[in-house]
Amino acid sequence: MAARPRLHRDGRSEGDEVTGRVGGALLLGSIVFLVITAFEQLPVIGWLGALASIGAWIWLAGEIRRAGGTMTDAAIAGGVTGLIGAVSGWALQVGNLFGPDTPGPARFGAGLGTIGATVFLVIWPLVGALVCGGAAAMRARRRAREA
Repeated sequence: MAARPRLHRDGRSEGDEVTGRVGGALLLGSIVFLVITAFEQLPVIGWLGALASIGAWIWLAGEIRRAGGTMTDAAIAGGVTGLIGAVSGWALQVGNLFGPDTPGPARFGAGLGTIGATVFLVIWPLVGALVCGGAAAMRARRRAREA
């Protein structure tokens, strides 16, 4: 009977180590989400930022898996980058609401945007964790089928 692979306390099998690339991917992913937030400030086409975010989470999951991270690592990274994107978007919306350059009638739209951004402070990190973790799980299933 073959010996079972031993697991370390963090749940990774022997020889599988998380490299510094996981942290680097998380840092780069955070920067990408700040850029997406800036892109979302453009009228009309800024809504494409949601699609760009999903693509960025799928890319981030792949990078984390290549760096030796698990599905949980990818889900955490998705949640963190989602929170960074949500907080930066919220800050820009609040700035638009209270900024001296915002004309009176535009404050109504900025107020609605601030309400939406406040709701997404909770929703976007969850979506990021689900998309990133799900993409990492799909990558793990594909790798298991190939092996």
